[in-house]
Amino acid sequence: MKLTPKPRGPVFGMVTRLVEEKGFEILMPLLDRLLWDDVRLIILGEGDPAYETALAVASRKFRTKFAYMRNYDEKLAHLIEAGVDITLIPSRFEPAALSAMYSLKYGALPVARATGGIQEIIQDYDPAADSGYGFLCYEYSTEAFWDAIKRAGEIFRDRNVWTTLMKRAMARSFSWGAAAQSYEALYKELVGADDQVAA
Repeated sequence: MKLTPKPRGPVFGMVTRLVEEKGFEILMPLLDRLLWDDVRLIILGEGDPAYETALAVASRKFRTKFAYMRNYDEKLAHLIEAGVDITLIPSRFEPAALSAMYSLKYGALPVARATGGIQEIIQDYDPAADSGYGFLCYEYSTEAFWDAIKRAGEIFRDRNVWTTLMKRAMARSFSWGAAAQSYEALYKELVGADDQVAA
């Protein structure tokens, strides 16, 4: 990507379509604020010409910190997902949350808006309970998403905790076998509830 190596902060990334539903209206106002820190950002995707232009301009402004590639490339997409520390998912809605699944398997912790499938895939990190492996915001706004980014950035500085969260994320199973067991347990619970009502 020809970015300056070894930032003190995280490497953020997105492989996505550049459309409003993917949350670019709340992400774009954050670019300057995010990139003034010693972080890196990589975005791969095409879509709305206005977003493409704005990202191209920002990548020239922050040429040592931010790389934007328009044309989708499967191999590059996997390299980005595997190479970043944090995946940004500011989506307005996200039915399946496939990008979150890919990120977790690569150990890229997501900063995401809790919507649709995201809520099923990502568990918000709770330091008090030592649970979770992502950073969720519940309001669709620039400031709420920025707060989630800041929370992730603070945790990133503690490499031991970050490594634990990465391992926790990578251990998640999204196989059909695991899904089938969940459905079977749900059906048994529903059948059992009906039996109790009938009795």
